[in-house]
Amino acid sequence: MAQAVISKQGTRVSLDLDWLQKNIRCQHRCPAHMDVPGYIRLISQGKYTESYKLMLETNPFPAVCGYVCPRPCESKCKRGDFDKPVAIDALKRFVTDYIYKNKIKIPPSKVKQREEKVAIIGAGPAGLTAANDLAGMGCKVTIFEKESQIGGMMMWAIPSFRLPREQIMFDVSNIQARGVEIKTNTPVGSPGKTISDLFEEGYKSVFIAVGAQKVRMLEIPGEEGTEGVMDCLDFLKGVNTGNLKSPGKKVAVIGGGNSAIDAARTAKRLSPEVYIVYRRTRNEMPALQLEVEEAEHEGVKFHYLAAPVKILTEKGKVKAMECIKMKLGEPDSSGRKRPEPIPNSEFTIETDCIITAISQEADLKFLEEGYDIDVTRWGTLAVDDNLKSNKEGIFAGGDVTLGPSTIIECIAQGHTAAKSIDRYIRGEEVQESKDKAWVTLIEGDFISEREKNYDVTPRREMKTLPETDREGTFNLVEFGLTESQAQIEAERCLKCDLSINVATDDCILCGRCSSVCPVDALEQVDVDTGGEHRPHVSKDGIVIRYTDVCIRCGNCKDCPVDAISMKRVFWEPNEEINKILEGSNR
Repeated sequence: MAQAVISKQGTRVSLDLDWLQKNIRCQHRCPAHMDVPGYIRLISQGKYTESYKLMLETNPFPAVCGYVCPRPCESKCKRGDFDKPVAIDALKRFVTDYIYKNKIKIPPSKVKQREEKVAIIGAGPAGLTAANDLAGMGCKVTIFEKESQIGGMMMWAIPSFRLPREQIMFDVSNIQARGVEIKTNTPVGSPGKTISDLFEEGYKSVFIAVGAQKVRMLEIPGEEGTEGVMDCLDFLKGVNTGNLKSPGKKVAVIGGGNSAIDAARTAKRLSPEVYIVYRRTRNEMPALQLEVEEAEHEGVKFHYLAAPVKILTEKGKVKAMECIKMKLGEPDSSGRKRPEPIPNSEFTIETDCIITAISQEADLKFLEEGYDIDVTRWGTLAVDDNLKSNKEGIFAGGDVTLGPSTIIECIAQGHTAAKSIDRYIRGEEVQESKDKAWVTLIEGDFISEREKNYDVTPRREMKTLPETDREGTFNLVEFGLTESQAQIEAERCLKCDLSINVATDDCILCGRCSSVCPVDALEQVDVDTGGEHRPHVSKDGIVIRYTDVCIRCGNCKDCPVDAISMKRVFWEPNEEINKILEGSNR
């Protein structure tokens, strides 16, 4: 660590990102780098409003993510090394539900307005996040959205039994409160307003965040023009706008991703029989396993290791689908085993509705002819690490550059775009260090008594709507944690943002720290120092600490010579964005 300046909060230092990756694993794994240990600590203290404010510093959609985030942070939670990981996402939802239900308002901070205008195309999570950040920097931001409602795939593609629409608008209201102008029913592209028109109207930069709204076709005989064949996005959008007509008596959904599961679970609420046909096994499904399990509980049936080869029709309507059995071969570029057809293994599934959900891609027809924005071979817009395209002043991010991704990944892209656009407008170099991060080391009393029972408290699970009550309704399935559950669950966090330091020069090698450590995270070892000895010990040595084992119980802090100290490593990745925010209790 290289010491920089002393702030009111503590000591500012530059830290290697690999240190953060190894030590504060949950925050590092979160694409938006939310301060997971920080907001969980505040929950354990009953400071729910402060916890919510801390969430907002890195995520303008904490409510949405609390309901539907795929929880990459939990996959790296240290608690999961020996137990189940902390229910990070459920804790986030508890806080946002508390703020929403109690109608707590977080007023936006006053920002010095700048003259620069920025245009954003698309009101999905990437575009809205960039707008939120840029407005926080003082820019005048206008979002152009072709649909009648804002939210992108959050609004159109995620079923309401997973994500209530009021939670989307609750998060969006905070963004609008910052002064972001959102123009709905306003597409950009021929024959209407073009990107060139936006620059002529005085916008200094344009951020393209139109998502991936075109579902790939199966490209098999009988697909095109057949009644009863539809893509998952059209189906889900129709249901989310009020069309609750049953798509068919026997519905077959093709695919294994989250969109396929959402389509199948939605169809099962409207149709008696629903199947998912997937060409690999359950283990290779990219969909969240929890959602797969819920689909199974709700009665969705699965045909694994099968792929459609032909759609059989009668009078222009779907009658059945011919499939072929598959086997898994060598791994492909995704790391999963490649599915290969088994000769002469065809079989037929009777169905009167087929919903395709194999993948989505960007629809770039809105780009004006001759504008020449580079496109990758995957059909996404080509950008560098800072989301800058080959065209001056144009940035792009979210699914239009990533392909189908998650909300939290799009939020991270929105943050990156805002930083890059701000630097571009200011005439600064558009780049950011990829191996260093600024953190603040904060001293304080962060330890609570825990070492005797830290490993016996089971993960709290929220109640869910019984499967028998789900058919035919779109009522919310997961009820969320109670306050008492949230308090207990927050205490399961091992506080990985706390760093224990042993001052080697002051240590007298008395051995107390290693003897009181309940998990053997500290060890006293001998070293060769050429015969030199320290006072009060018979031979020289050193105390080794194993950070990956430490549970931050604080037993070792009671050092007779004060050689051991503990500080919080506060990593604020969006500091330049949030420096104008009102101070919150961290």
